[in-house]
Amino acid sequence: MSVLLMIIASACFATMAALIKALGPSLPIPEIIFFRSIIPLPFFLAVLLIKKQRIFVVAWKTLILRSLFGFLAMSGFYFALIHLPLAESVFLGRTQPLILALLAPWVVNEKPTGAVWIAIGTGLLGVICIIQPSFGWMPAAWASIGAASASAMAHLLVRRLNRTDAPVTIVTNFFLVSAILSGVWTAAVFTPPVASQWALLIGIALFSTFGQFLMTIAYRKDHAPVVAAASYASIIFSIFYGYAFWHELPPASAGIGGTLIITGSCILIRSRI
Repeated sequence: MSVLLMIIASACFATMAALIKALGPSLPIPEIIFFRSIIPLPFFLAVLLIKKQRIFVVAWKTLILRSLFGFLAMSGFYFALIHLPLAESVFLGRTQPLILALLAPWVVNEKPTGAVWIAIGTGLLGVICIIQPSFGWMPAAWASIGAASASAMAHLLVRRLNRTDAPVTIVTNFFLVSAILSGVWTAAVFTPPVASQWALLIGIALFSTFGQFLMTIAYRKDHAPVVAAASYASIIFSIFYGYAFWHELPPASAGIGGTLIITGSCILIRSRI
């Protein structure tokens, strides 16, 4: 059941990515992040009020850091989605667990084992295969890796926050801070969305929120490594969307690189069992 939930969640995340790519450069990225953050915020606030839980986190300094890294991750990821083929941007985004393992010793004092170093090295080879032959070191490819790095740091900070605050409170505060940051950034260049853009923005918020909800349930029902392995279904969905709507097929070099990144991540997952 958990694997099925994670596959559905992966389909939601891939659909969100496809909707962001469809929106393209027609709206500024900070504006997309603003609506992505503000639309689901009332739902999470209602959950906190119904459950009578804290609205604001205790560890607010850690929350601000987590929000800043999360904001950077979304900005880089959205930029990469708009400027790279869908599958390749998702491949590069999948370096996040490998970067997380690399940063863990300095953030949460988790020392990597030999298997973890092998996983990181395998993933690094995959990144080289994707970036150099396919993109000529394009800025968008680096933005995707930077987004994965920022996302890894945000996830490590969430581990710290989980020691003092409930998950729903953490998510609510993250959306709140992200809405403020993106709102300030986009205020000077705000572009009122038209009807078709509103449909895409609402879809982005709904699919990402629903995917997050299903992913949370999946992790509660089964061992984390099993669920994490199932999350790679998002790559299959991304390849399908890329071909169906933009006639994109990953080149051989990207396929090899993506396989190496997935292999490295699977080695990492296996080391956690």
